[in-house]
Amino acid sequence: MHLARRGFLVATTAAAVPRAAWAQSLSTGSFTHGVASGDPLPDAVILWTRFVGGDGRIAWEIAEDDAFTSVAQRGEAQANAASDYCVKVDARGLAPGRTYYYRFLSGSGPSLTGRTRTAPEAAETLTVGLVSCANYGFGYFHAYAHLAQRDDVELVLHTGDYIYEYGLDEYPSTEDTIAGRAFDPDHEIVTLADYYERYRQYHTDADLLALRQAKPISAVWDDHEFTNDATRTGAQNHQQNEGSYADRVAAAAKAYFDWMPIRRPDENAPRVYRSLDWGDLARILLIDTRYIGRDRQLDYRRALGLRLLSDGSGTVSAVEEFRRTELNNPARTLLGAEQEAWFANALAQSKQRGHVWQVVAQQIAMGEQLVGAGAADLLPDNVHGNTRRFVTVGERLGRMRMPWNLDAWDGYPAARARFLEACVAHGSNVAVLGGDSHNTWLNNLSAQDGGRLAAVEFAGASVTSPGLEKVLSNGTPGAREAMMKSANPHLAWCDVTNRGYGVLRFTRTACESEWVAFGDVRSQQAPTPTITRLAAGASAQSGPSGWTLG
Repeated sequence: MHLARRGFLVATTAAAVPRAAWAQSLSTGSFTHGVASGDPLPDAVILWTRFVGGDGRIAWEIAEDDAFTSVAQRGEAQANAASDYCVKVDARGLAPGRTYYYRFLSGSGPSLTGRTRTAPEAAETLTVGLVSCANYGFGYFHAYAHLAQRDDVELVLHTGDYIYEYGLDEYPSTEDTIAGRAFDPDHEIVTLADYYERYRQYHTDADLLALRQAKPISAVWDDHEFTNDATRTGAQNHQQNEGSYADRVAAAAKAYFDWMPIRRPDENAPRVYRSLDWGDLARILLIDTRYIGRDRQLDYRRALGLRLLSDGSGTVSAVEEFRRTELNNPARTLLGAEQEAWFANALAQSKQRGHVWQVVAQQIAMGEQLVGAGAADLLPDNVHGNTRRFVTVGERLGRMRMPWNLDAWDGYPAARARFLEACVAHGSNVAVLGGDSHNTWLNNLSAQDGGRLAAVEFAGASVTSPGLEKVLSNGTPGAREAMMKSANPHLAWCDVTNRGYGVLRFTRTACESEWVAFGDVRSQQAPTPTITRLAAGASAQSGPSGWTLG
């Protein structure tokens, strides 16, 4: 692991201030929330800032050196209230595979200097950072700070829950909220103004600002950028008294695209799926499993009711009927027909181009997750009765080979089968990246016929949001992980204890991964992380090999 010099980018920001004649024609004001870049192409990258002042007229420049003596491109841009004063520039005409420095200029002086890079035309390696699920109130963003300092990571992939929509004393509760990190605004965010205010709060965090300044980012949303358990037709955390769901989605999507340094594939729809090529080595496919094509989640309580509380033959029969008629319904979709077709075609084009890897960044855990025997024994004695029932039922369902989390791919098995079939039919070596569950799962995903692997999966844990360890807190070290591995033979490795981030290095022969784990995110001082390394091989014809430790 290589760490860049701490403070380097900040130290260069005063260099080579703009020429006085040019500066006099620009607005005076403030760059309020740093700089960012993202979605690199061989000849282009998105540049972002936020500027408040005057008529909002600013300039930008991107150079091959941090003193800006060799400027590659420059131009003017406009900040206005309609985009919350966020400015995005698609800087074109750049050279491939190059590190660049960029800044914005105003009559009051320059912004911070950011560092970014373009995608190469040919590549032997690609190293990405993987992050998700950053709840501001639950802790400090140590993962962001640590990742920002790594000079080996070329691109950061954020797989969702970049913000959370809750108000005070919800998630987290007041008791669990870190002092000084309560949500702003203090109510659940619903309107465009609310979402803007929450993004402004998040971007006061120095660790998040450092990551955005240091690395290009490509991101997709999950549910909390909208509201909990969002689908295309509604959400668990949207009620009628909060207005139109369509209006809320439109507001949330607009705020997201205004604040994130990414391209908007469709200006007329809340569409986020797209692809980026990393030379002749890999295609990165960013897909939407959350909103655009997702059917409503199934619910065991709705379908089975009190039968969940017993182990009798009636329960088994009811569960099997639910499995056959509802869970395995082939019409149920996560991606939607249009995105499924786009995905298969994007895989096929990538394979035809000769890419060794297809890297799929998406929101949720794909590998099957059954709760293993003994899960209830890991509960503390004073656990709430509802939590004990939830875990006991999960263990009972696991014995019937039924998953516990129907919001993940487990709730859409037919859609998962179609996805994995597309990977086998059209892909080369597919690596699926995800988040959402707040714990880390490395899975070997077999094709439907049980033959070759369709893909390997690295579903990373959260930056701060708590995982199963908060519920199963009575386990000795390794007990939670052993319980999950006992019921899921495709699970190569897991961490059901820590927060952190992933790093994956793709070559022509392998994917080498790191899970960088922080044992404490509630302390402002970051602890020394622990690092676990696993690798999977790539083949010419038979897909990836499974994960191995070391």
